[in-house]
Amino acid sequence: MRQGRWIAVAVGVAAAVALVAPAVAGVKSAASDKAILRAGVVTTADVPSTWTATKQTDSGTKSYKGIASCKQIVAAMDAARRGPRALSPQFSDPALTSNALVQDTVYAFKNVKAAQQYLAPYKASNAGTCFQVAFNKASRGQGQATVTPITDLQSVGDEAVGYEASITGTDQNGKPVHAIADVIGVRVGRAFLGFDFLNNAVRLPQGVAIMQAAVSRLTSTVAG
Repeated sequence: MRQGRWIAVAVGVAAAVALVAPAVAGVKSAASDKAILRAGVVTTADVPSTWTATKQTDSGTKSYKGIASCKQIVAAMDAARRGPRALSPQFSDPALTSNALVQDTVYAFKNVKAAQQYLAPYKASNAGTCFQVAFNKASRGQGQATVTPITDLQSVGDEAVGYEASITGTDQNGKPVHAIADVIGVRVGRAFLGFDFLNNAVRLPQGVAIMQAAVSRLTSTVAG
Protein backbone atom coordinates (compact mmCIF):
# COMPACT_ATOMS: atom_id res chain seq x y z
CA MET A 1 0.00 0.00 0.00
CA ARG A 2 1.39 3.41 -0.91
CA GLN A 3 2.03 5.91 1.81
CA GLY A 4 -0.85 8.32 2.19
CA ARG A 5 -3.21 6.77 -0.34
CA TRP A 6 -5.98 8.94 1.10
CA ILE A 7 -4.44 11.58 -1.16
CA ALA A 8 -6.00 9.74 -4.09
CA VAL A 9 -9.34 11.14 -2.97
CA ALA A 10 -8.01 14.63 -3.62
CA VAL A 11 -6.88 13.73 -7.12
CA GLY A 12 -10.48 14.01 -8.30
CA VAL A 13 -10.59 17.53 -6.93
CA ALA A 14 -7.30 18.34 -8.62
CA ALA A 15 -8.70 17.24 -11.94
CA ALA A 16 -11.71 19.48 -11.49
CA VAL A 17 -9.64 22.41 -10.27
CA ALA A 18 -7.43 21.97 -13.31
CA LEU A 19 -10.24 23.31 -15.48
CA VAL A 20 -11.76 20.05 -16.66
CA ALA A 21 -14.91 20.58 -18.71
CA PRO A 22 -17.23 17.56 -18.99
CA ALA A 23 -18.30 16.57 -22.50
CA VAL A 24 -21.74 15.92 -23.87
CA ALA A 25 -22.46 12.60 -25.53
CA GLY A 26 -22.98 12.87 -29.25
CA VAL A 27 -20.89 16.00 -29.83
CA LYS A 28 -18.74 15.52 -32.92
CA SER A 29 -15.54 17.55 -33.20
CA ALA A 30 -14.51 19.18 -36.44
CA ALA A 31 -11.18 18.06 -37.91
CA SER A 32 -9.37 21.12 -36.57
CA ASP A 33 -10.77 20.46 -33.12
CA LYS A 34 -9.58 16.87 -33.29
CA ALA A 35 -6.07 18.02 -34.12
CA ILE A 36 -6.10 20.34 -31.10
CA LEU A 37 -7.30 17.61 -28.77
CA ARG A 38 -4.76 15.13 -30.09
CA ALA A 39 -1.88 17.59 -29.71
CA GLY A 40 -2.74 18.73 -26.21
CA VAL A 41 -3.12 15.52 -24.23
CA VAL A 42 -0.17 14.29 -22.19
CA THR A 43 1.26 11.11 -23.74
CA THR A 44 3.51 8.25 -22.70
CA ALA A 45 6.42 9.99 -24.42
CA ASP A 46 6.03 13.02 -22.11
CA VAL A 47 6.40 11.16 -18.79
CA PRO A 48 9.15 8.97 -17.27
CA SER A 49 9.37 5.59 -18.99
CA THR A 50 8.72 3.68 -15.75
CA TRP A 51 5.38 5.35 -15.08
CA THR A 52 2.11 3.52 -15.66
CA ALA A 53 -1.10 4.73 -17.31
CA THR A 54 -4.69 4.22 -16.21
CA LYS A 55 -7.97 5.78 -17.28
CA GLN A 56 -8.47 9.29 -15.93
CA THR A 57 -11.54 9.74 -13.75
CA ASP A 58 -13.96 12.44 -14.88
CA SER A 59 -15.27 14.02 -11.69
CA GLY A 60 -17.15 16.89 -13.35
CA THR A 61 -18.40 19.52 -10.88
CA LYS A 62 -19.15 17.02 -8.10
CA SER A 63 -16.31 18.22 -5.86
CA TYR A 64 -17.59 21.80 -5.99
CA LYS A 65 -21.26 21.24 -5.15
CA GLY A 66 -22.46 23.14 -2.11
CA ILE A 67 -19.40 25.42 -1.88
CA ALA A 68 -20.47 29.07 -2.09
CA SER A 69 -17.14 30.35 -3.41
CA CYS A 70 -17.27 27.83 -6.27
CA LYS A 71 -20.52 29.02 -7.89
CA GLN A 72 -18.78 30.88 -10.72
CA ILE A 73 -16.50 27.95 -11.47
CA VAL A 74 -19.39 25.48 -11.49
CA ALA A 75 -21.31 27.75 -13.88
CA ALA A 76 -18.29 27.99 -16.20
CA MET A 77 -17.81 24.22 -16.23
CA ASP A 78 -21.49 23.58 -16.87
CA ALA A 79 -21.47 26.08 -19.76
CA ALA A 80 -18.44 24.35 -21.28
CA ARG A 81 -20.22 20.99 -21.57
CA ARG A 82 -21.05 21.72 -25.20
CA GLY A 83 -17.39 21.86 -26.21
CA PRO A 84 -15.28 18.97 -27.54
CA ARG A 85 -12.61 17.72 -25.16
CA ALA A 86 -10.14 14.91 -24.59
CA LEU A 87 -8.75 13.47 -21.37
CA SER A 88 -5.22 12.12 -21.18
CA PRO A 89 -4.54 8.91 -19.28
CA GLN A 90 -3.63 9.32 -15.63
CA PHE A 91 0.11 8.67 -15.41
CA SER A 92 1.66 7.71 -12.07
CA ASP A 93 4.89 6.47 -10.55
CA PRO A 94 4.38 2.82 -9.55
CA ALA A 95 6.86 3.01 -6.64
CA LEU A 96 5.07 2.12 -3.41
CA THR A 97 6.40 5.16 -1.56
CA SER A 98 5.45 7.59 -4.33
CA ASN A 99 2.33 9.63 -4.96
CA ALA A 100 3.70 11.21 -8.17
CA LEU A 101 0.92 11.69 -10.71
CA VAL A 102 0.09 13.76 -13.79
CA GLN A 103 -2.93 14.08 -16.07
CA ASP A 104 -4.46 16.74 -18.27
CA THR A 105 -7.58 17.66 -20.19
CA VAL A 106 -7.60 19.62 -23.44
CA TYR A 107 -10.55 21.15 -25.24
CA ALA A 108 -11.33 23.59 -28.02
CA PHE A 109 -13.71 26.53 -27.76
CA LYS A 110 -15.32 28.08 -30.82
CA ASN A 111 -13.12 31.18 -30.59
CA VAL A 112 -10.55 32.97 -28.42
CA LYS A 113 -13.17 35.08 -26.65
CA ALA A 114 -15.03 31.98 -25.45
CA ALA A 115 -11.79 30.49 -24.09
CA GLN A 116 -10.99 33.75 -22.29
CA GLN A 117 -14.46 33.84 -20.75
CA TYR A 118 -14.03 30.30 -19.48
CA LEU A 119 -10.75 31.22 -17.81
CA ALA A 120 -12.08 34.30 -16.00
CA PRO A 121 -13.67 32.60 -12.93
CA TYR A 122 -10.40 30.77 -12.21
CA LYS A 123 -8.63 34.13 -11.97
CA ALA A 124 -11.26 35.61 -9.66
CA SER A 125 -10.34 36.66 -6.11
CA ASN A 126 -12.39 33.85 -4.53
CA ALA A 127 -10.99 31.03 -6.71
CA GLY A 128 -8.27 30.09 -4.23
CA THR A 129 -10.83 29.82 -1.46
CA CYS A 130 -12.97 27.58 -3.65
CA PHE A 131 -10.09 25.22 -4.34
CA GLN A 132 -8.97 25.08 -0.72
CA VAL A 133 -12.45 24.22 0.53
CA ALA A 134 -12.81 21.60 -2.22
CA PHE A 135 -9.49 19.93 -1.35
CA ASN A 136 -10.32 19.85 2.34
CA LYS A 137 -13.76 18.44 1.60
CA ALA A 138 -12.18 15.68 -0.49
CA SER A 139 -9.78 14.65 2.28
CA ARG A 140 -12.75 13.71 4.49
CA GLY A 141 -11.00 14.79 7.66
CA GLN A 142 -7.78 12.91 6.96
CA GLY A 143 -5.85 15.90 5.64
CA GLN A 144 -5.66 19.68 5.55
CA ALA A 145 -4.85 21.74 2.45
CA THR A 146 -3.48 25.25 2.14
CA VAL A 147 -3.90 26.69 -1.36
CA THR A 148 -1.80 29.52 -2.83
CA PRO A 149 -1.56 30.97 -6.37
CA ILE A 150 1.26 29.84 -8.65
CA THR A 151 3.03 33.00 -9.76
CA ASP A 152 5.59 31.84 -12.36
CA LEU A 153 3.32 31.09 -15.33
CA GLN A 154 3.70 34.37 -17.24
CA SER A 155 5.49 32.78 -20.22
CA VAL A 156 3.26 29.70 -20.53
CA GLY A 157 0.93 29.75 -23.55
CA ASP A 158 -1.10 32.87 -24.28
CA GLU A 159 -2.58 32.99 -20.78
CA ALA A 160 -2.25 30.78 -17.72
CA VAL A 161 -3.45 30.46 -14.15
CA GLY A 162 -2.53 27.97 -11.45
CA TYR A 163 -2.88 27.08 -7.78
CA GLU A 164 -0.78 24.94 -5.47
CA ALA A 165 -2.21 22.94 -2.59
CA SER A 166 0.08 21.93 0.25
CA ILE A 167 -1.69 18.94 1.80
CA THR A 168 -0.77 17.53 5.20
CA GLY A 169 -2.32 14.62 7.02
CA THR A 170 -1.78 11.04 8.14
CA ASP A 171 -1.90 7.74 6.31
CA GLN A 172 -3.85 4.64 7.31
CA ASN A 173 -1.07 3.75 9.77
CA GLY A 174 -1.06 7.15 11.43
CA LYS A 175 2.19 8.27 9.80
CA PRO A 176 2.46 11.91 8.68
CA VAL A 177 2.01 12.64 4.97
CA HIS A 178 2.80 15.80 3.04
CA ALA A 179 1.87 16.16 -0.63
CA ILE A 180 1.91 18.99 -3.16
CA ALA A 181 -0.89 19.23 -5.75
CA ASP A 182 -0.46 21.74 -8.58
CA VAL A 183 -3.41 22.60 -10.81
CA ILE A 184 -2.72 24.71 -13.89
CA GLY A 185 -4.81 25.97 -16.79
CA VAL A 186 -3.20 27.21 -20.01
CA ARG A 187 -4.91 28.94 -22.92
CA VAL A 188 -3.38 28.70 -26.40
CA GLY A 189 -5.54 30.62 -28.85
CA ARG A 190 -9.02 29.11 -28.64
CA ALA A 191 -7.66 25.92 -27.08
CA PHE A 192 -7.34 25.22 -23.39
CA LEU A 193 -5.28 22.75 -21.35
CA GLY A 194 -5.93 21.81 -17.74
CA PHE A 195 -3.09 20.04 -15.90
CA ASP A 196 -2.92 18.51 -12.47
CA PHE A 197 0.24 17.27 -10.81
CA LEU A 198 0.73 15.48 -7.50
CA ASN A 199 3.92 14.62 -5.62
CA ASN A 200 5.23 13.92 -2.14
CA ALA A 201 6.57 16.93 -0.21
CA VAL A 202 7.67 19.10 -3.18
CA ARG A 203 6.38 20.26 -6.55
CA LEU A 204 6.64 17.45 -9.11
CA PRO A 205 10.14 17.85 -10.62
CA GLN A 206 9.03 16.64 -14.07
CA GLY A 207 5.95 18.85 -14.10
CA VAL A 208 7.35 21.81 -16.02
CA ALA A 209 8.83 19.66 -18.80
CA ILE A 210 5.61 17.65 -19.14
CA MET A 211 3.52 20.82 -19.36
CA GLN A 212 5.89 22.43 -21.85
CA ALA A 213 5.79 19.37 -24.12
CA ALA A 214 2.00 19.44 -24.39
CA VAL A 215 1.79 23.23 -24.71
CA SER A 216 4.47 23.24 -27.41
CA ARG A 217 2.61 20.65 -29.50
CA LEU A 218 -0.62 22.55 -29.08
CA THR A 219 1.00 25.88 -29.99
CA SER A 220 2.37 24.40 -33.21
CA THR A 221 -1.01 22.91 -34.06
CA VAL A 222 -2.93 26.14 -33.44
CA ALA A 223 -0.36 28.19 -35.34
CA GLY A 224 -0.48 25.78 -38.26
